[in-house]
Amino acid sequence: MKVHFRLINTLTSVLNPLILGLIAFLLAAPMILHAQPGQSQDDLFSVTFPNENEGWTSGRYGTILHTSDGGKTWSRQETGTEYTLSAIHFVDSKNGWAVGEEGIIMHTSDGGKTWGRQKSPVNLFFMDVCFLTPTKGFIVGERTHILSTNDGGKTWKIQFKDLDYILKAISFCDARNGWVVGEFGYIYRTRDGGDTWEQQAGFSDLSEETGELIGGTYLFDVIAMNPSTVWAVGIDGYVTKTIDGGKTWQQVQVKGLKAPFFSISSDRSNAFVIGGTGNCLSSIDGGKTWKAIEFKPPIRYSWIYGLVWRKGSSFIAVGKEGAIYQSTSGAWEKIVF
Repeated sequence: MKVHFRLINTLTSVLNPLILGLIAFLLAAPMILHAQPGQSQDDLFSVTFPNENEGWTSGRYGTILHTSDGGKTWSRQETGTEYTLSAIHFVDSKNGWAVGEEGIIMHTSDGGKTWGRQKSPVNLFFMDVCFLTPTKGFIVGERTHILSTNDGGKTWKIQFKDLDYILKAISFCDARNGWVVGEFGYIYRTRDGGDTWEQQAGFSDLSEETGELIGGTYLFDVIAMNPSTVWAVGIDGYVTKTIDGGKTWQQVQVKGLKAPFFSISSDRSNAFVIGGTGNCLSSIDGGKTWKAIEFKPPIRYSWIYGLVWRKGSSFIAVGKEGAIYQSTSGAWEKIVF
């Protein structure tokens, strides 16, 4: 999951603009991020690696980039659209989907050599996409909608809808257990592979003093480790965790940071990475302790939106103005392509 630019409007209404800035991510031990000038100028919002070498990232103006060497080099793929693609997911090296504004759903079955549009039942802004197999997948987005398909996207249906809020991210730990998070702290869980969804957390109401809509803490990303353990991150440095499948959620203190946490990723073992404005943290003990990295040169106002574990060795992060970072040998380096 990854963070999407559609959230910027939400953030500016609830955050002090002075704290908006870089979201970067790291792995293990103290690290140094080396920045170099890049060539791509289109913001990137999401990144996916189905295996160690093949990866894709999506972003503004229909941008999709592809790597076949583990992230060392990237090349553009023709999508045929200028709509923003806020999320991308590949279930294997051939089958992938990208979603975004105006209900757009793009699909490829040949590793991105060709992309075609699939029909959506609603014209909403889609925030995240997740496939469990080449045929079974889900999309989450505006108006608390969850779409599903069982035929690889040939047909999509509205699987679930609730109140008029934005769902930001979706994560499954296996074929049956999955979680969705969104605005006002809303968390939904499925135990039957997405057939039904139950609310576990979140609330909203109108303020008696101002008449404005208020509610729980905004959540931007989620990662399901197993049917019991799930992590979610959100606004104002908020990190929450459940170890009982979502019956109870506990806030995790991470050095008192108040920057928005847009993304969280893990190797599904003990390594976690999260990021905040000018402050980036990693944990190698399941989130019990966190360590910061050093930025050289200091980066304060450049955002990182998406993060993924590249199977085998490292993390890849993407962000503002086409930035792509890779953690190698204990350091985060900006890839120039």
